[in-house]
Amino acid sequence: MYFKIPDQYKSGIEFILNTDDDTIDVIISALRDFPPTAENVIYKISERIVQTQKVDAPTAVKFVDTLVSLRQLNKEEKLSNEAIVTLITESVEKDTEFVVTTEPRERFRKRLSSLLQALESIAFSLDISDKASNLLIEHERIFSDSRIFTDIRPVFDSETERKVEAAILIHTLKIEYRDIEGTKEFYIALDSNDLDNLYEQITIAIDNRDALESILRKAEIECINPALEVSVLENLENDDE
Repeated sequence: MYFKIPDQYKSGIEFILNTDDDTIDVIISALRDFPPTAENVIYKISERIVQTQKVDAPTAVKFVDTLVSLRQLNKEEKLSNEAIVTLITESVEKDTEFVVTTEPRERFRKRLSSLLQALESIAFSLDISDKASNLLIEHERIFSDSRIFTDIRPVFDSETERKVEAAILIHTLKIEYRDIEGTKEFYIALDSNDLDNLYEQITIAIDNRDALESILRKAEIECINPALEVSVLENLENDDE
């Protein structure tokens, strides 16, 4: 079985290959001591690694994202950690972007094996986060971004069409969303009353969110926002471009 390593994970693999032993040991300890959580797991693990002062934030997030993606092979392909280590090691050797000799190969195998074992200590948090993300993406369309453009449109004299008699404000709402085919967008024309209506509905939704989050906190139930973690990772990818 050959596995082509996606470009977004190559920097994480490179980190495992080339960083020093002390940094790897510190990261393994941070993973094993990571407290249970269900919210923004990748980002919070990365924060814990950054606190060791061994790795900067962008590197930590990409490294953890790579490691978690390898764990998904365990779940999706039903591969053991040992099989994953063998598969990734062979894939790295076949990829011309990586330079691997005999000694780094064995070191990489041991490091990856230890890291995956350490990751199992937070399996519960990762599984809860996965389930939350799956609930989010079950919808046909997922909101990505929005923007409102405002234009002044003149109203001309009806007889000569040369004199501006009045003006109106036209607001255009741009909504970006993701579906199975990728990112798409559409536009909606709004007047000032429409803006007031949107503001009112959003204010109500925010109040409802705050009230429900308060109830969940009192019941000691963690409220998960999987979209936040996705946006953090997307921003890092955009910074690299």
